[in-house]
Amino acid sequence: MGFLNKLMGMGTDDSAAKKEEIRNIFNSKVKDGESYITIAGMNMVTTKKLFKEIRTFYNYIVGYKDGDDPEIVIIEVSHDLESVGEPVYYKKSECAKAEYTATNGLFSISLPLSEVVSFGIIPSTALYGGYIIKVSYVDEMMPFLEFFQKRFEK
Repeated sequence: MGFLNKLMGMGTDDSAAKKEEIRNIFNSKVKDGESYITIAGMNMVTTKKLFKEIRTFYNYIVGYKDGDDPEIVIIEVSHDLESVGEPVYYKKSECAKAEYTATNGLFSISLPLSEVVSFGIIPSTALYGGYIIKVSYVDEMMPFLEFFQKRFEK
């Protein structure tokens, strides 16, 4: 493994263990969880208050599967996976909008009469210190992007 991969935390044993933990959490929360592909996502929201920037980090476990009505399931979690929310299910047929914005790398999904959830895939354990899940999904980014753009986006 090259120096750059080690520096970015890609392909490390820690990342593999974290992926297994993410899989186990997803399977415990979602019926038939094994039929989904899982990845970790995050979003950073920056707001300005007077002369100060405030950054809020959101972490997610994202599961997706293809089919007649492709589906994405999102579970909000803390960066250390100690706090786990309830799954929110997004079937393509029920979504008001689903889009990928290449300029910021964010996927956005909304149901009618609900907030928009936005997230990007976590590519490296080296990003944002201790505010995001310490895992690397760099190899899983392109398959998810392809699924989203070709099967889910509307």
